[in-house]
Amino acid sequence: MFNPVTLYKPTMFICSMTILFSSFAQAANPVLSSQIAMSFGAHCPTSFYGTVLSNDASACHIFADTLPASLTYHSKVSPNELQAFFRQQIDGPITQGVSQNRILIRLTDNRKIIVISPDGDGSQVDILVNPS
Repeated sequence: MFNPVTLYKPTMFICSMTILFSSFAQAANPVLSSQIAMSFGAHCPTSFYGTVLSNDASACHIFADTLPASLTYHSKVSPNELQAFFRQQIDGPITQGVSQNRILIRLTDNRKIIVISPDGDGSQVDILVNPS
């Protein structure tokens, strides 16, 4: 049986650690800091560490572009449609579930985690990539 707490705690930990590591990296490296600052509101990439973003990706925010890395964007597509879109891309076993109205897709090796949340008329997508 699926236990949403099992996915929620590690996902929140990964999000917190990604933000923490990116903050340290920004403070230690002014060049990286300016690169990350430029990524806010910048043109969305077509893919992020091998994960293709939906064609309508907008409002992209790259919080860290080195591992562990994370990207957030908005899509006008519904969460269920995005879930199907990402499932088509993933070659290999995954763990999937719903926690607090968010769809969580996790590759078995925990290298990538995709969180799809309802956001107005569309969805917010968070892609978290961990080192191998």
